[in-house]
Amino acid sequence: MNLTTILCAEVYAICMAVIGLLLYWTVRAETLSSSERWLRNVLVCFLLNFGVELLRTLILGGHLTADQTGFGAAVFRVLYFITLDAGVFCWCGYAEAEQKHRLYRDKRWRLPIRVMMCFALALALLQLVTAMLSPEAEARMSRVLYHINMVFLLACACVCSVRLLRQHARESDPIRMAHLKLNASFPLCILAAWLLSFFGESVPVVCVSIMIELLCLYVGTRNQQISMDKLTQVNNRQNLMAFLNYKLKNHSGQLFLMMIDVNDFKVINNTLGHLEGDNALVNMAKALKHCCAPISKRPYIARYGGDEFIIVMEGERQEAEALIASIYAYLKSIADENAPYLLKASIGLAVWKPGQGAKELLNEADERMYEIKNAYHGIVR
Repeated sequence: MNLTTILCAEVYAICMAVIGLLLYWTVRAETLSSSERWLRNVLVCFLLNFGVELLRTLILGGHLTADQTGFGAAVFRVLYFITLDAGVFCWCGYAEAEQKHRLYRDKRWRLPIRVMMCFALALALLQLVTAMLSPEAEARMSRVLYHINMVFLLACACVCSVRLLRQHARESDPIRMAHLKLNASFPLCILAAWLLSFFGESVPVVCVSIMIELLCLYVGTRNQQISMDKLTQVNNRQNLMAFLNYKLKNHSGQLFLMMIDVNDFKVINNTLGHLEGDNALVNMAKALKHCCAPISKRPYIARYGGDEFIIVMEGERQEAEALIASIYAYLKSIADENAPYLLKASIGLAVWKPGQGAKELLNEADERMYEIKNAYHGIVR
């Protein structure tokens, strides 16, 4: 076993150790969101992918681009491509989940996705057919299949990357924007693997780049979870104050802040219990996210504390007033006459004025909200 083979084996082993730790920490998480489940699947697939490369390096003493022939080499190529394809497809699922889309559950996309998966699997299994050819023909055909597979994976990843960048343009939270931009860089790993194959890869730098990318995705996901309210899955108060301080210095056009208070929340808690109160907060957060989703420059939503939520948005006054009207209308549309209470809210609107700080803007919105709340007379069944 030469020095290069030993070096490659050590690199694969280190990458596997890092990915294994990330997977362990992900599995031990108390709760897993949809995006975190996809990230876990990505980690599993690339852990297996690196394991295949490690075994091939130890057994055959070669690399991905080496012209190895024979049935054993073909089996390793099949396993490599299957795990690589699975990892990229899982990353696509992760990218869609980060945009709050469920592409794999969308009926319109089920058939195209199945066709793409079957195509990728067929390309991988064709590596076994090449083992029946002459050594020269096998090496040539395996390279052709390799390039076709890499172009196919790069195209799939680029589609999701473009969608992430489009979502990035709609976001207003700098933490969220940075995370989406980092996610969108994943196709660069596939591009690096493909380009290096033309020159001959002496050291497995591609697996190192993938490991670093996955490490960054894991850290970014954890940072987002730290800034999230665990119950309602919107931003928490700590993140809100940091965002406000940033946004007051970096915004275009008018800046609006809405203070939303759940009506009769104390009565709901006292008469129906805290579990029902938590459910009311979750439903209110879902309503706010639903109404903010169609807006091109997505408003920022946070839980201020207790039963109070905050929305920060840029735009014109009529857009802010239209959003408030849509929230009221949506809450009315989802009202269930058989429910023990009707989910309603009081919304106060404040417009930022030059020289005004975050606390002054919050206080103004709070005053407007209480003016509306004092005029409200609700009924809890």
